[in-house]
Amino acid sequence: MYTEKIVKVNGLNIHYYDDGNGYPVLLVPGIRYNAKTWIDVGTYDIIYNEKFRVISIDPPGQGKSDKGIYDEDTEYIFVKDFMDALGIKDAVIVGASSGGYAAAGVAANFPERVKGAVIVGGVRIINYKEKLKNMEGKPILLIWGTKDDIAPISNAHLILNSVKSSELIYLGTQHACYLEKPKEFNELIRNYLKNKIKI
Repeated sequence: MYTEKIVKVNGLNIHYYDDGNGYPVLLVPGIRYNAKTWIDVGTYDIIYNEKFRVISIDPPGQGKSDKGIYDEDTEYIFVKDFMDALGIKDAVIVGASSGGYAAAGVAANFPERVKGAVIVGGVRIINYKEKLKNMEGKPILLIWGTKDDIAPISNAHLILNSVKSSELIYLGTQHACYLEKPKEFNELIRNYLKNKIKI
């Protein structure tokens, strides 16, 4: 299955996997991981099997993508630019750690581009504090390990306190809780897509 593709985003060759014909779900990895991580953990298959179009991205400087004009702080702009390059009007965005920061950034800064977001141990959410309210009305699922020592739980509470349509679920203990408990994580993703995303 796993169809590998390359797209130019502001002059950079960006590698990604892209399968299915339904509503698009974008997967954004943390800084230490890559597009294939979501395949290895089973999340890619779960989304595909629910009849969505699943797209797993190597952000700039990760996996098989070029390094370039984007850094960790502007990754949310990269995700928006990537969507533009593929002609994707809006999507569900699932991101972990720095990928969660990117998912939150798109939802907060470009709310018209997201139908929903899953933020897994998102880092530096405080940077979006003034814009988090822009997510209101969209289903925002927050998934956190109970002993996350990289993204404190206060990051999740910043969103919970600003967005009534957000929900927090604890999973495992670690920052990369989706790697710690992949089966349970994937079931959360399946239920979220089936019950919260109205196409």
